[in-house]
Amino acid sequence: MAVITKIEIILLKIPYPHSFRIALAEMDSAQNIIVRVHDNDGLVGVGEGCPPLFVTGESPETAFEAAQLYAKILLGKNPLEIDTRLDELERFMLKNTAIRCAYDLALYDLLAKHAELPLYALLGGTKQVIHSNRTIGMDTPEAMAKTAKLFVNGGAKSLKVKVGTRKDEDVARVRAIREAAGKGIPMRLDANQAWDELSAISTLNAMAEYDVQVCEQLLPYWNIEGFKRLRERSPIPIMADETIFDAHDAFRLASMGAVDYFNIKLAKSAGIHGALKINAIGEAAGIKCMLGGMSESLIGVSAGAHLICACPNIALHDMDSPSHFSEDPTIGGVDFQASGTVTLRDAPGHGADVKPEWIENSTKIVISG
Repeated sequence: MAVITKIEIILLKIPYPHSFRIALAEMDSAQNIIVRVHDNDGLVGVGEGCPPLFVTGESPETAFEAAQLYAKILLGKNPLEIDTRLDELERFMLKNTAIRCAYDLALYDLLAKHAELPLYALLGGTKQVIHSNRTIGMDTPEAMAKTAKLFVNGGAKSLKVKVGTRKDEDVARVRAIREAAGKGIPMRLDANQAWDELSAISTLNAMAEYDVQVCEQLLPYWNIEGFKRLRERSPIPIMADETIFDAHDAFRLASMGAVDYFNIKLAKSAGIHGALKINAIGEAAGIKCMLGGMSESLIGVSAGAHLICACPNIALHDMDSPSHFSEDPTIGGVDFQASGTVTLRDAPGHGADVKPEWIENSTKIVISG
């Protein structure tokens, strides 16, 4: 029987070449938690959690401490009994979805390695080439248009645009990007909870002529009734992001007919296990999903890519977070191109890990029996 013998917990601090601004925050680095779960067969499962204070309520510091508490729950147990292990983590300490995601991804990675299968095959999927959007942080219309032009010239097939200030500023951003990108490039907007209902419907109406595919999280996370009212009046489809963490949120939104899309983020759903439930509810309700991201490295992005291959209902892909980093702390995993093209490899598991020198030079702790 497989048994967990030790767990490495690593705090990765990954710099950005320049700050990245959204309505909720401005970021100059990613601080992610990596867990490496070792078993008595000599295999290692690797997972990543991205803990943003302004979304999941976790910080790198609290997540690092929580990871140690979770490790003590798992030591000496069978890692292949995934449902039982993840249920134990949730019952032990609620919330903490980003760090539970790190353990979820590590356990799925380990199971796939035992099965000698790439993760997409373990999940019942078919290998495919994925096309991620490229994301444009909030800036002046001119700067954002310049970035859009660079992305499109580099082969990007869709754009995600951060908005969330005044109506005139946001409309100017969208207009400039559409003019720079040209027709035929899908454009997805993300307001990150910045608007109220009146400003949201006014802004959406003003943006409708610029061929916007979907607008994400226009309202504060708690305003589900507002999402329903907006969807009934909006000329642009509506997506929930910060409003949806788990299957209960998905069921509530679906039963109300509040949104057109779910944005599944592994750091919110506590990993693949929760993401599969959200996607199943969306599929049953006729609601397409997007696989989004926080500031994951290729570890989290690789796991997400394998999940996409097993879930045809995940129709939109937002996976370009590693392109924001000035350094790459990982080895293996998916091949992510500047165009947003993501190609999977057939190594067992999701195939990604931390470079040894990053492990050596990062804050870390080893929990063993």
